[in-house]
Amino acid sequence: MNRTTHGDMTIAGEAGAKVINDTSTHVINASMIELSADAIITVLKINGEVTNVIADYISTPANATGAHSLSAVGSGRITEIQLSAGTCAYAI
Repeated sequence: MNRTTHGDMTIAGEAGAKVINDTSTHVINASMIELSADAIITVLKINGEVTNVIADYISTPANATGAHSLSAVGSGRITEIQLSAGTCAYAI
């Protein structure tokens, strides 16, 4: 099986899972994302807003987040994300 090793690639296509492991800005629609231990998020936007809310979700945005899940507060949706390092996965 030949798979792309960077960008926005589909894994388990029937399940609708996506992986982001590059530094491009990605417009998504996810209630939760899974982060790798070395993930550094530079942009995080909720519900299509223009404001980058990364400081509201990550205490030290310039550092790796550590492997964990991140979800929007309440019934919000993560609608844009950009990483400077690491990987995140989400269900579509």
